[in-house]
Amino acid sequence: MNVFNVKKGLILLFIVQAIVAIGCSKSKEPAASPGTPSNSAIEKGVVKGRVTDSKGNGIANVKLVIEHTIYYGTYVFATTDQHGYYKTTVPNGSWQVTGQIERALDFAGSNGAIRNFSWKLKGAKPGNGYYGSSLAVYAEPGSSVDLSNLELTLAPVGLLIDGNPGPVITGTPVDIVGGEEGIKDIPIAKYRVSAKIKNTNEIVQIRLRNIGNYGTSVEGVFKSGFTGNTQYQLAVEVK
Repeated sequence: MNVFNVKKGLILLFIVQAIVAIGCSKSKEPAASPGTPSNSAIEKGVVKGRVTDSKGNGIANVKLVIEHTIYYGTYVFATTDQHGYYKTTVPNGSWQVTGQIERALDFAGSNGAIRNFSWKLKGAKPGNGYYGSSLAVYAEPGSSVDLSNLELTLAPVGLLIDGNPGPVITGTPVDIVGGEEGIKDIPIAKYRVSAKIKNTNEIVQIRLRNIGNYGTSVEGVFKSGFTGNTQYQLAVEVK
């Protein structure tokens, strides 16, 4: 176990890298021991737990940042093993462990703690918003398409971001906040999106918003920087 005092710039760089590469980067740190029945019992001076995906499968090579809540820039790092378990010792004091940007929990190092993390791809967040992303749909200016009578279908192209297969999603546009209509709380992945009129099953022409030609379907991935109720969004246009 190593305790590091790190300058502020390096702290920010490490946190950003951990958020972007979570679940897919490899670490040179020794992996934690696989979980055993004792993993469910608190040990003094030890923090441990498990990181799982939306299916309950352990996620390997995830870095956990364990930060002292009083002494600035004092950290302990742990890495999950092939089964998603992590375990490391901590000195006396007050600490918090962060496995993803949405969650950080304090604990007393002298008493030890168990903090489990689950990579959630959809569902309501505590307080506000959703873990999933949103699809925004726009009607081309001058188009007669009624968005309230539109049915959108999103078929995953490959696996979801956590490496698991995802279901086909079908829905009618609703308010997704920010003055937009679409479908909210969608697990991040690459999708093939198509649209039709609900009462007639007439196929509606679709494209990525302001990009390319119209067709019967379009493939796209979620990007950041849009308005709406989530950080990432996919925007399409119909006519």
